[in-house]
Amino acid sequence: WEAEQRRGMTIDLGFAWMTLPTGEEIAFVDVPGHERFITNMLAGAGPAPGVLFVVAADEGWMPQSAEHLAALDALGVRNGLLVVTRADLADPAPALEQAKLKIADTSLGEVEAVAVSALTGQGLPELVAALGRLVARLPEPDPGGSVRLWLDRVFAIKGSGTVVTGTLQAGTVRTGDELMLTPALRTLRVRGVQSLGAPAAQVSGVARVAVNLRGISARELGRGMALVHAGRWTLASVIDVRLTHVPPGRPPSGTMRLPS
Repeated sequence: WEAEQRRGMTIDLGFAWMTLPTGEEIAFVDVPGHERFITNMLAGAGPAPGVLFVVAADEGWMPQSAEHLAALDALGVRNGLLVVTRADLADPAPALEQAKLKIADTSLGEVEAVAVSALTGQGLPELVAALGRLVARLPEPDPGGSVRLWLDRVFAIKGSGTVVTGTLQAGTVRTGDELMLTPALRTLRVRGVQSLGAPAAQVSGVARVAVNLRGISARELGRGMALVHAGRWTLASVIDVRLTHVPPGRPPSGTMRLPS
């Protein structure tokens, strides 16, 4: 975004994908680091099965690193990869060692770590290989499971209508399906489905998906709403929250449990 380039920081979610040497496709949701945009960070990280945790060699562990790690720990994310970037500007070893110690004390536990430089190309082949190993460790999703697609982006396309995107954790979304919009409890029909920019008759999780919806305008939708299989989720109006005292500098462990 123009504002992001002007301010030199990520504000909203960004999206990219790549094909691994194995032929598998892997999608990324880039999330903001600044605490003012933590709600945007949670919208991107919440449905993700794994994390690529980035620390700069020349800056080391930062306050936003601790904030993100605390959020990931509360969400119970258990699969990750540590990447120390900008290795051409400073020795990556101190940042790598410090970050590994911080991460090891959370739900992520011991993670593989790689030092890279986007400028020189140092470590990039090792990073691609490590991403392949991370994907191989992820739990196998159930294509027959219940769909719950949290919306992270909503827009309109001329001639097509309303499109929403999100990370599909499990289940399968098909053209022609009927899904319920929550919390509005409104049934909507799927006009079309795309994944990673390509049309598809159906898409199974885990995957980034774009869903073209009939009968609703983009103005009626927003980030945080969800599309679900009707009758297969229990809607709750009350949540249980457990607060845990956290010593300064240490992220919480298992501080939040939300109902399905």
